[in-house]
Amino acid sequence: MTKDERKQAITDLLQIAFSPGKTNDEKRALMSKIINAGHYVQHSAVVPDGFDGLMSLIETFDQTFEDYGVKVIRLIADDNYVWAHCHYTYGSSDPRGKAIIEIFRFEGERVVEHWDVIQDVPETFANPNGMF
Repeated sequence: MTKDERKQAITDLLQIAFSPGKTNDEKRALMSKIINAGHYVQHSAVVPDGFDGLMSLIETFDQTFEDYGVKVIRLIADDNYVWAHCHYTYGSSDPRGKAIIEIFRFEGERVVEHWDVIQDVPETFANPNGMF
């Protein structure tokens, strides 16, 4: 895969996973084309290990938030890694959302490892630049 193909795969993955409208089974089928479901290492402190752990988080989102989504702001690809700088929103329960850096490692054409760094979007900023 080229760097651009890996970046597109991550954009597709995030849009599938964190947008309402598809069933968990539909998401699982689509995501398993991008993630190596049999060998997926999770480093996030809030998500259980493995593909099933990720699917559990997504199912919780579907059940908990009336409206949620992700906007991919920028992507950086280097070797087998892709970094995604994203703005996640969760509806009225968290109207400003979170700034999240997602880091994915590919083996071949599939994602096999994930890390994240999560920060709440504050109401006010100490500078005029914003988070995105």
